[in-house]
Amino acid sequence: MKRLFLDFVNQTEGKRRRITIQSPKEDLTSQQVSDAMDMFISLGVVPGTYVKDRAAIVETTSNEFFNLL
Repeated sequence: MKRLFLDFVNQTEGKRRRITIQSPKEDLTSQQVSDAMDMFISLGVVPGTYVKDRAAIVETTSNEFFNLL
């Protein structure tokens, strides 16, 4: 499973916020991600006191050893 993590930080208070997007598009560019983060701030989804910190696509896999039910 792939997830896009968008991290924001409030440098004054030392607080962090994260938005997680499940199954992001395969062909995302860094500019598209940066623009989306700006939009989240401008729309108030993320408070205006926060700034962009980091964005990363993380892919995880799981190996099930057993299932009891």
